[in-house]
Amino acid sequence: MTRRRRTKSRTVRLARRWGDHCRRLLRRAVYCCWSAAVRLWRHLRRGPTVIIDARRRQARRLRREIARAARTYARALGVELPSGLLVVVQRVVHEGRQLNGLLQAFDAPNGDRRYVVHLALSVNGRPVSDDELLAALRHQLTRALEDAIGKPVLSVPLELEMPRVRAGASVVELRPDARERQDGRRATPIERIEDNQAS
Repeated sequence: MTRRRRTKSRTVRLARRWGDHCRRLLRRAVYCCWSAAVRLWRHLRRGPTVIIDARRRQARRLRREIARAARTYARALGVELPSGLLVVVQRVVHEGRQLNGLLQAFDAPNGDRRYVVHLALSVNGRPVSDDELLAALRHQLTRALEDAIGKPVLSVPLELEMPRVRAGASVVELRPDARERQDGRRATPIERIEDNQAS
């Protein structure tokens, strides 16, 4: 009877040991799979390191937008982002005068080139919108990716800003017909104004 109890208790101990060992192996396998998946995810979503001088909520939002815009832009050009790309978003970027962005390139002793893109949150006291910030980032990335895609062979500038009215220009009443005004004078028709300017 005692021998049977000893055999039974030894079997229970072995079963517990084996169960503990299996749990440890399973835990280790899950951890290895998880860390491999994280490494693969980071490799596939390889993006720049982004440092932002702003409040936590704004910084988190901008960090996501900047990393996504940089990855999308590089993917659209068919290249990868340069390794070690650093994007610094700060209140002001100053290089002799206030700028929207500044690209710096550093040559390492081993021949690698590291890029730092500085982006400004405000220029001359005017806050910069997120769209302007991303446009400045893409402009700087184009220069940083020149090593991989080559220099542009064609560049066509386009300016869509409307011309502003000069401050010294006189105000002219434009009326389609020559009706009398309240003070008794007649308004000059538009055709006559155009004729006078042509001559």
